[in-house]
Amino acid sequence: MNVVALLSDTSPAAALGAGFEEEGVPLAIESADGAAEALADEAAKRSELGIGVGGDSERLILVVAGRRYLEAAASEARQFGHDAARIVARRPVRP
Repeated sequence: MNVVALLSDTSPAAALGAGFEEEGVPLAIESADGAAEALADEAAKRSELGIGVGGDSERLILVVAGRRYLEAAASEARQFGHDAARIVARRPVRP
């Protein structure tokens, strides 16, 4: 089972993916158009886990069970990936 990420072409997909990979949490990244919030909602609907990430050139958003759970600037994509993956794996987020 993967977390689904719907990301615009201008989002930092590689950095986000690296953060998830370094935490050992699978992430399926798909290209999509739209605002980060709408993409995150749609990604969560597509994920078997009910957990999705949406991103554009400005923001990344993690949605868990239909609610926005974590948000960060796109420039912080790698750390966001680490934090989001740790939430998915039910591990504490690093300070």
